[in-house]
Amino acid sequence: MSGKTQWDAVIVGGGPAGSAMAIRLARLGHSVLLVDRDEFPRPKPCGECLSPAAVGELRALGILSSVQALPHERLIGWRISAPSGHAFDGSFPAPHHGIAIQRSVLDALLLDEAKTAGAEVRCGERVGDLLWSHGAVAGVRLGAGRAAEEINARLVIGADGLRSVVVRRLGHLRRAPRLKKLALTAHMSGPVDPRERGELHILANGCIGAAGVGEGLTNVTVVVNAESVGSAIAGARDAYFDVLVARHERFGGWRREDEVLATGPFDWPVHSAVSDGAMLVGDAAGYFDPFTGQGVYRALKGAALAAEHAHRALEQGSTSADSLAGYDRAHRSAFNPGARLQRAIEAVISREVLIEIASRGLGFAPGLADALVAVTADLRPVRSLLDPRLLGRLKSDGRH
Repeated sequence: MSGKTQWDAVIVGGGPAGSAMAIRLARLGHSVLLVDRDEFPRPKPCGECLSPAAVGELRALGILSSVQALPHERLIGWRISAPSGHAFDGSFPAPHHGIAIQRSVLDALLLDEAKTAGAEVRCGERVGDLLWSHGAVAGVRLGAGRAAEEINARLVIGADGLRSVVVRRLGHLRRAPRLKKLALTAHMSGPVDPRERGELHILANGCIGAAGVGEGLTNVTVVVNAESVGSAIAGARDAYFDVLVARHERFGGWRREDEVLATGPFDWPVHSAVSDGAMLVGDAAGYFDPFTGQGVYRALKGAALAAEHAHRALEQGSTSADSLAGYDRAHRSAFNPGARLQRAIEAVISREVLIEIASRGLGFAPGLADALVAVTADLRPVRSLLDPRLLGRLKSDGRH
């Protein structure tokens, strides 16, 4: 530990968003301190699937080969099944592919890369509050009471997830969650899909996702309505998960290999991703729904956008909200269209009749299934779903 008390940037949170931000800013020559309340490596409740666009962000960081040297599985697309069992496949456009990898190893690698880039990393440190000067954020307070330590920074970056301390202290939370979903995640052993596809089994009241993550393990994630099951899982999370998964014929005979982790709700919108002296990245900057698996991509891409604007602001000597406003605009431009698509997908999968109609229609129109998967994989813009060439192919598919 350096003993420094003044930094160009203090990053709160050591997940993909925080680590990627630290890597980029440190490589640009800024003094960076990253703090996280946990020790690494640590398990993280997550579907553990990286979209092809997330793979591209790892390549841009120059660490894809290091990630691919870790245990992982390659994903070429998704197989999605309706409650009736009717299923369809959607494939990523060649040569793109995704990666399924345990967050414990991915996050530890990213954190090590941040250290290599020159950032100082302090784990097991909890941020209790922000420091202020003349109405602007001026640093963070670690711990509480007499043991509290004040760290000054020209810029504080909140990358501390769904229930971000930074967001709460800024007063940037727009409202409480309306979509109250809960995700239960564990690693299981069982037959992995040989076609290198992730699986998404939609249920009458949620869904089950599965993807091999290497070393003979499969990430199995159950997403349910938190309000309807909250009391059912109180004190019995593992048992509830086991019963729900065992009911699905796909997972008969599978064995859970570790404890069940929980996270959610996910619908935490913020007023803005910037403030005087502060920025928000990753889930802290607002997230809606885990169905399309965009969390790690949003973290990595958001960090790339934020680092560009943070670097410019630090170089110009002002980290006011006005100086950082370009990031807020870039963030909205990059992610708002996808959020609208997420809401449209949620409206369909939350109604059993609609998902049955959609699954059968997509089964007869593989071009549309592939196009939808490409959009949710962040490879193509949402507007591409209205491309006349795609619509023409769909008409042709419908005649055959």
